[in-house]
Amino acid sequence: MKILMTGATGHIGNFVGRKLVDLGHEVVVVSRSKNKALNYLEFPAEIIEHDLVADPLPEKKLLGIDAIVHLMGETVDGRWTKKKKEQILNSRKISSEHLVKHLPANIKVIVSASAQGIYGDHKAHMVTENSKLGSDFLAEVCKEWEKPFVFLNGIRTVQLRIGLVLDPQSGVLRKMIPLFQRGLGGTLGSGQQYMSWIAIEDLTEVIVQVLTNDNYSGAINCATDNPVTNSEWTKLLGKQLNALRSAPVPSFALRIAVGEMASAVLASIKLAPTKLLANNFKFKYPNLKDYFEKSLAPYKGGQYFYSVKQFVPRDIESVFTFFSQAANLEQITPPFLNFQVSKMSTKTIHKGTLIDYKLNLKGIPMKWKTLISDWNPPHSFIDTQLSGPYRSWHHMHRFEKLGNGTLLSDEIRYKLPLGFLGQMMASTLVQKDVEKIFKFRREVIHKIKF
Repeated sequence: MKILMTGATGHIGNFVGRKLVDLGHEVVVVSRSKNKALNYLEFPAEIIEHDLVADPLPEKKLLGIDAIVHLMGETVDGRWTKKKKEQILNSRKISSEHLVKHLPANIKVIVSASAQGIYGDHKAHMVTENSKLGSDFLAEVCKEWEKPFVFLNGIRTVQLRIGLVLDPQSGVLRKMIPLFQRGLGGTLGSGQQYMSWIAIEDLTEVIVQVLTNDNYSGAINCATDNPVTNSEWTKLLGKQLNALRSAPVPSFALRIAVGEMASAVLASIKLAPTKLLANNFKFKYPNLKDYFEKSLAPYKGGQYFYSVKQFVPRDIESVFTFFSQAANLEQITPPFLNFQVSKMSTKTIHKGTLIDYKLNLKGIPMKWKTLISDWNPPHSFIDTQLSGPYRSWHHMHRFEKLGNGTLLSDEIRYKLPLGFLGQMMASTLVQKDVEKIFKFRREVIHKIKF
């Protein structure tokens, strides 16, 4: 199928886009910035530069499209000022209205994101797709989000009422992990509110199945059938990270800290994925304990993990060759590091090669010696710090064929010096620096001709 996507540069969008391309579908992306889309898409796609909040999408842009996956929406994180609430609402309501305004007859199915917030607080009662809807701000936003897709004649439409999406590199877990590692994670409010959740891999599979299975239509609860209380969540997360838990955060303190948004954090929603189970959907991660054990293993013992992906429209051999030349690392490293390769133990890189670097961290000159501990051209290699600024550093470089190009994946596991003191004092700064380095890398790689 030829599938049009919005919100494709986000974490969920990239998971879905990669899966669709891998299955042989053709993807068209709508983005306000073509340059940003080229930088942040992790899969090959045709890009339509268009602001859906400003104007409807012209019918000619939808000709030849078989299906639509609509994922765009302003993040609800942060304090809800009047301006923020307008952005949250308009990015969903207006974009949805503009998306469907000029639909041609060739569209077979539209899958739109929505959220569990449409139900409001239901305490400990199970919430099916037929349960009473809420009346608070997020519930009203979700109603407006879904409304344009409810009465489209001749087109199958699906509204995904999504629970907490779990992925250590994004969303709620990305915020919680560093807090728990520093002993600052505790229950919120009473801790008895239910949290409905779904792994990002399972949500991706839901979207793929919904696109092709005509049995799905209307609202669908997207969460496992094993919701947990906030107290259970906190206990499981702390245990998996070997972390001490802090004192509970009282409801009033949360309301002082984040304002009206606290009501969403403290709401109890116990989703029942009735339609998914009726269609025999099999969750890869049906319970939270197993999910935490698998996905949080790289974070144990005070270790940090960072993963980033980038699509390059070049063949895998050319891309691997570029990255296998140590001198090219200088080109893709930001100037503030003053990074230089000073010595190599072999003329060409292979397993066992030792490489010495010079660099500056926060203005302090440092030396770094790394070992190429694994070498598997053109698919992967690993460099491991032998001496340098970190207590440990393990960097896996992966290269995979995807569509007409190559998907680059960098997976970094590192520990800071000074143990718990280092975590408390420097973890956030180091994380920001690592993200800054790979943001620079992404922008440079986008321009390289390989």
